[in-house]
Formats: sequence, C-alpha cells, structure tokens
Amino acid sequence: MTAWEELRRDGVFGTEATVELYRCVRAVARAGNFPPPDGHPAWNLDAVAETAHDIFADARGPQRLVELAVKAHDDASLRRLLEQVVRNFLRDKGRATAKGRLIRRLREVLTDDPRFAVVPSGRPGAGRNIELADGTTPGVWNGRSSDLVSAAYKVTDVSIVRWRTDARRESPVADAISLAAVCEAVLRAAGASLSIGEVADAVAARFAVGPAPVVTPVDDVDPWLPGVNAVDQAQVEAEVLAGAGRLLAQLTPRERLVLAYLDQPVRRIADHTGLGKSVTAQIAARVREIVSQVLGGEEHREDMLSVARAMATPRTVND
Repeated sequence: MTAWEELRRDGVFGTEATVELYRCVRAVARAGNFPPPDGHPAWNLDAVAETAHDIFADARGPQRLVELAVKAHDDASLRRLLEQVVRNFLRDKGRATAKGRLIRRLREVLTDDPRFAVVPSGRPGAGRNIELADGTTPGVWNGRSSDLVSAAYKVTDVSIVRWRTDARRESPVADAISLAAVCEAVLRAAGASLSIGEVADAVAARFAVGPAPVVTPVDDVDPWLPGVNAVDQAQVEAEVLAGAGRLLAQLTPRERLVLAYLDQPVRRIADHTGLGKSVTAQIAARVREIVSQVLGGEEHREDMLSVARAMATPRTVND
C-alpha cells in the first residue's frame, strides 16, 4: 500500500505516509537551509521526526491532514502537497523568531551600505557570505564566535533600542548606522568573510536580542544559501528508511508498540502500552533480540532504530 492509499483509507499517517513525511521534512529543511529545532545540532533523524510531529500536532494540524486527504489524488501529488506544508511551517516558524527578524534587518542594512558586499563567484563563500568591499576580508572565517562577540562589544558609540520579542511592532534593535558599525567591526575582527547567520549571532549578543533560536528564513537570504550534497544525503536517508522498514516488518503489532518505548524502563513501557510488567519484559527482550539480528551489522544502526521507533509510536491528529 502506498502513502497516498494509506492516508486516504485510514485518515491518519501510517508507516508509508510517515516515511514520506520524514523524507519531505529532511529534503525541504536542508534545501532551504532552515535551522534544526531547539536542542538539535543538525537535521538528524530525531530532529526530522520531532518537526514532522510538530507540523500536525499544532492547532492547524487536523486541517492540514484533511486538506492532504482531499487534495491529493496520487503519491506524486501527496508529495508535492507535503513539501508545501513543510515549507510553510518552517517559514512561519522562522518568521516568528527575534533572530529571524534581526536577519531581515541586517540584510536591509548591509545591502544599502557600500562598505559591504556579497562574496562574488569564483571565491570561497561565493553567493552566501558577506565581506568588506575594501578587500581586507579574504577567505572564509573559521574561528571562535566569542572573538566576534568581543569585537561587537568594543563598538560603544551605538544607539540601542531593546528588542521585545512579544512586541506587536517589530523593533529595529538599533539604527542603521549603529548596526553597520558593529557589522564592520565584527568583519574586521574575523579578517574573513562571514555568513549572515554568523554576523547576526554577534549582533544579537551585542544588542541583547533573544533568547531565541538562530533562524534564517529561506526567502530572506536566498542569495547567500550554502550548497547541499543532496546525492549523498539522499542515499543515507534511503538506507536509513529501508533499514527501519525492514525492522518493522519483522515485528508483530504488540512488538511494534513496545519498540516505540524501548529506551525506557520496563515499568514505564508497561504504563505506555497497557501491558503487564512480566509480558512487557518478555516482549522487550524479544524486540531487542530482533533489533540485533536485523540491524546489528548496519552502519547507520542507531538512526534506523530511531526512525523505526518514531514510526511505531502511536499518533493521532489530536496528539
């Protein structure tokens, strides 16, 4: 059964539809250079699973699910609709953060000031990094962020406007002259070009922006997006999803239910599943043995297990 057939029949995300959703989250997030969720250093499989769940767990989740079921007419159309849902979700999330607004403000300032330029083609950082137009920042920076923050704080003659993240009006942090002065100081301290995110981090520290996650909305920094090795990533992703599918195919419904909570003590697993403790212990031991047999020799064993557990976790539109 395909993802579309599964969604149309059951009205919820089963195994195939969940795999398709994970693929879309990973592809859209990496292609759009969206930051991972809080607490995740990169778009690993845990970050993908968390985001996929969040998309349909918020207040608009049920509406999104109904629209998918109604509008999709085959697997290709379901994939296109899912990608759009994921893209809109990540963009909305990015626009709602203080750092996202700061990045938009910096882009306006840097674009209008002749002291700054985007690294031209043919050089490291081309199309995405910012440099000083006088040629004193060659190459790509690879230093300590604390040095950039220190340089930002050395600029004392600035007009500070505190940014309240809950304010109705998007505060400008500081006037353009002050922002440009800090950006110039940061670039000179780096002695090399910087990404818009790196500049924003230093400026955010200087003007007390946040606390908030670093967010770079894709439509705000399109000219400065880094490339992605999509071929390698797609291959790894396919291997992980295939391994997770092989594992789930070897489990009974009760074993899948236990797998979802396999990282927890037997007592907690029993609480989640409603099974008796002795039965839970027996099933958990059997599931661990099956995991070892199916995934024991796999390079991405932990990722495969993580995805399989996420796919086995009971979900409803009201989660």
